[in-house]
Amino acid sequence: MSSHYLDVAVGLSYTFLAVSLLCSATREAIASLFQTRAKVLLDGVLTMLHESSVKPRVRGIVPSILRLFRREGGFRLDRLGDKSLVADVMRHPLITGMAQRGRMPSYIPSTIFARAFVSTLTARYGKGQTAAGLLNSVGNEGLTRTLLALMGEGPGDAAALEDAVRIWYDTVMERISGWYKRRSQFVLFLVGLFYACVMNIDALQLSQRLWTDAALTAELVQKAETAKPASPPPTVPLEQAKQAKVQTAFLQELPIGWPSDRFTGISGTWPITIAIVYALIGWIATAFAASLGSPFWFDGVGWLLALRGTGVKPAAETTAATSTATTLPSLRK
Repeated sequence: MSSHYLDVAVGLSYTFLAVSLLCSATREAIASLFQTRAKVLLDGVLTMLHESSVKPRVRGIVPSILRLFRREGGFRLDRLGDKSLVADVMRHPLITGMAQRGRMPSYIPSTIFARAFVSTLTARYGKGQTAAGLLNSVGNEGLTRTLLALMGEGPGDAAALEDAVRIWYDTVMERISGWYKRRSQFVLFLVGLFYACVMNIDALQLSQRLWTDAALTAELVQKAETAKPASPPPTVPLEQAKQAKVQTAFLQELPIGWPSDRFTGISGTWPITIAIVYALIGWIATAFAASLGSPFWFDGVGWLLALRGTGVKPAAETTAATSTATTLPSLRK
């Protein structure tokens, strides 16, 4: 059953889908340029090996710039000290061989990390020792108690230690994934707020325009019905730039941008102040919508179309990634 309310909701959701796709492409480009995933992984390893107190040593603007230009020392492993177990493990050939020079892998399999960890300990303190002997030589009480607890009453050899490290690594990486997801959502909000201000994507004003302009609303609904999910989002910066260009071109077809009709024909301190407040609310609403991610809005458009009586009911299983790309056709006839 068709309804003007649902048409406006579909048009607004479709617009938020385009904004979130643009923000996701921008966020992926930023993460790729500054190696954000690798940096979060390093923070997780520091936490895992009970060296989280030295995290401030690997942060700062200078390391970020070094990582941007793929320079050596961008992760500040040298600042961790000669006795740092994290620094030695992350410099192990098994791990450095997974990334290009000046970079660090953004993902390390648990088996590889566990083997690099045990290999580092045996290289430091000699082979043939028990797991307890190797761990006690490190001098890190928190790490020793954690891994010995995971080993339990079983054999105390290096193989058992490797299994314990693998289990501990998988457990910590699950938490790291949650950290990165929350951080990515916050970055999406900031990027969305930036685009909302620069392009004047005012959710309140756009809603009003869709409510009064039936032709624009019908056109957006028609485009939403033909939108199809594309392949997973590109990871190459050039492809990310192309994806962002497509979404920017789509948004330029909408009744957004400067100068804003909200500020047309008003004068006086209070009217201008009220207009600015409403504009800020509209921009923040747009940024919040972008932070929800493109899969949320793609599924939302699908459910609204199904409720409206057009289109096919979407599958129950949704994509977990927050940056799934969707090809949005141009509004130009």
